[in-house]
Amino acid sequence: MNSRYLIATAIAFALPAAAHADEGADEEIVVLASGFEQPADATGQAIAIIGRERLDQLQSVTIGDALRSLPSLNVAQRGPVGAQSSVFVRGGNSSQTLVLVDGVRANDPSSPNAAFDFGGLLAGNVERIEVLRGPNSIIWGSQAIGGVVNIETARPQGPLRLRASAEYGAYDTVNARANLTGSSGAVGFSLGGAFYRTDGYSIFSGGNERDGSELASLNGRVLVTLSDALSLDLRTIYSDTRSAYDSEYSGGANSLAGAHNRQWFAYAGLNLDLADGRFRSRLAYSRSDIDRVGTDPVVFSFNNYIATGLTDRVEYRGQFELSPAISLVGGLEYEHIRSSTAFEGAVPDQADNDVTGGYLQASLRPLAGLTITGGVRHDIYSDYGAHTTLGGNLAYSPNEGKTVIRATYGEGFRAPTLTEGQPPYGNPDLKPETARNLDLGIEQNLVDGRLALSLTWFQRRSTNLIAFSGMRSENIGRAESEGVEATLVMRPTDRLRVEAGYARVNAFNRSAPNDGKRLPLRPADSASFSADWEAPFGLKLGATIWLVGDSFDNAANTVRNEGYSRIDLRAAMPVGDAVELFGRIDNLGDARYQTVSGYNTPGRSAFVGARIRI
Repeated sequence: MNSRYLIATAIAFALPAAAHADEGADEEIVVLASGFEQPADATGQAIAIIGRERLDQLQSVTIGDALRSLPSLNVAQRGPVGAQSSVFVRGGNSSQTLVLVDGVRANDPSSPNAAFDFGGLLAGNVERIEVLRGPNSIIWGSQAIGGVVNIETARPQGPLRLRASAEYGAYDTVNARANLTGSSGAVGFSLGGAFYRTDGYSIFSGGNERDGSELASLNGRVLVTLSDALSLDLRTIYSDTRSAYDSEYSGGANSLAGAHNRQWFAYAGLNLDLADGRFRSRLAYSRSDIDRVGTDPVVFSFNNYIATGLTDRVEYRGQFELSPAISLVGGLEYEHIRSSTAFEGAVPDQADNDVTGGYLQASLRPLAGLTITGGVRHDIYSDYGAHTTLGGNLAYSPNEGKTVIRATYGEGFRAPTLTEGQPPYGNPDLKPETARNLDLGIEQNLVDGRLALSLTWFQRRSTNLIAFSGMRSENIGRAESEGVEATLVMRPTDRLRVEAGYARVNAFNRSAPNDGKRLPLRPADSASFSADWEAPFGLKLGATIWLVGDSFDNAANTVRNEGYSRIDLRAAMPVGDAVELFGRIDNLGDARYQTVSGYNTPGRSAFVGARIRI
């Protein structure tokens, strides 16, 4: 019998590891474990949640700002807001992070490695961010190797409510957003928009011109309750980002290259609940439409391009509670992926692929506090053939959630992208990248929930990694990632919240010629410490200290990014019941550091603003 079948069975029935749910809205409910809402203490997977209140408290501008607060997530940004931004989870490649935006798979099929660019995604109208650290390709399919990031805008429910904010600060930056939610009878709605612009700073070191950006976005959700059992769910997000950037192919630090990126995500789903909620299902269609245009006065610089990526997807998901001790989750999916790329006005290179997949996952609760989950998935790609994925996890709480012991064995895969696998640049003989991951850990709540500790150990081994060999893409890469994630959250009083996090991530290349070298842009050590206090008269004060170790910028480890420490301060003060004034100073010590070699980061920056909640 194949060894991975033995491992999956053993994990599913024998092992005890840690998942961590961060503070925020719906902090005890997670979605990424099964595709349906379930209690956080019923999964063995490492899942964190950042809610709207926490985003406001941190004064996060982008999704990347919020993700930095989670252990073992590294954000590499190539300039100010709007510039390219990549997220590495547990040492995995940025292409191994799957991103969902309001239920739509948002990774870009026209990008060479189909990674998601977080640079143009503002946090203003986001209600909830859920992050799964580690593989879960059983439920989510390709690219769910390092982790899955699920981003949700405000939900269409409750009485009429308006949330809006505006701020101004360093680099002549303006940031504004508004979102209106409510319901009338059977119809609930959520409508919002956001705008951001900045003069920015020179992205490349040594430059003397500013590289600015401008972002605008619209979001909408409508929920129509057709009956007690049936509802219609409509969602859409549109974003438009224009940014200047520096390029080594065109003028270096004073390049005049620019990018115009547009993203449109749409979702339409029918939800059906029967048998007093024991049977839940949904049938959904979604579309991701990403257009990227690059311009440069210097011809033949590779910065003049037009790229389009389209993904049309139909899926069915169902969950059935057979009994209080047994539940099943299953689904069928079909996806059509297309891309078109053209450089310097040449005839576009076009490619497409069809994907059909299905999965089944079972959860058993043989005794109080114990949940054992295992599943299997099978996908068929029209160009690359078939792939099967296995996984299992265990969660056990002997004391109603005060202590949670968790274990996970998970497999992940990433199918070759259209660029990697199809002519003129690709290799049709490529196999999917694969990974096997093991988590072990514990979460402990003490002093009536005022102290929470979480410790997770993980190990992932990746094979068949796709790399360009000089002539074409080949399955020549192997990598290992092992580490620990530790968090501590204290609430000594009702007015004080203290949080500390640390991650040690040993991510190494295991293929020639760089066997034993650290994977680039992944620091081994990172830590953060934050404290937030609210005075009796409403004043809120907070600070975060970031500590990030050295990393390397290339596979040979010859280019080093020095580690850094950074301090951010923030404050907020209510004015009446509906208005709050706020301000912050980022990088108080004016630390000079780079997360990507040669790319500047902002110095000391101050911002002030106001928000209303009606």
